[in-house]
Amino acid sequence: MTEYLLLALGAWFAGFFPLLEIVAAVPLALAAGLDTLSAVFWTVFGNFTPILLIDLFYVQMRRYERAKRWLDGLVSEKAQARINRYGVWFILAATPIIGVWAMGVAGKLLRVERSKLFTATFASILVYALVLALLIQWGASALT
Repeated sequence: MTEYLLLALGAWFAGFFPLLEIVAAVPLALAAGLDTLSAVFWTVFGNFTPILLIDLFYVQMRRYERAKRWLDGLVSEKAQARINRYGVWFILAATPIIGVWAMGVAGKLLRVERSKLFTATFASILVYALVLALLIQWGASALT
């Protein structure tokens, strides 16, 4: 049980760590010995955690008038209109490419609705992790 918890914590941290994220976390978790379901679960959970933290930090910052004015001044109306129009698709496509940390910050600065940001980033992370895990399994089975 202790070994599984250590592997799960390592998989969570690999997903959480900005430079590794999901693209390295899933292969690392599988190589460490986690089964596919556990590897996907813990890495997705670790990779989604920054979205929750960024949202919490953003909400706390907006409580201060000076920070609120500064944050509001960072985004043009044109960019905000585009993200509101294509936001979910952009988040789905860009999250694996630019990373969840950058997507979380960009989503909050562009004032994407919380539910849309959470849903789209989670779906993107989950699909990407599942595809990676399946490709790794198929590749490993082809080699054996």
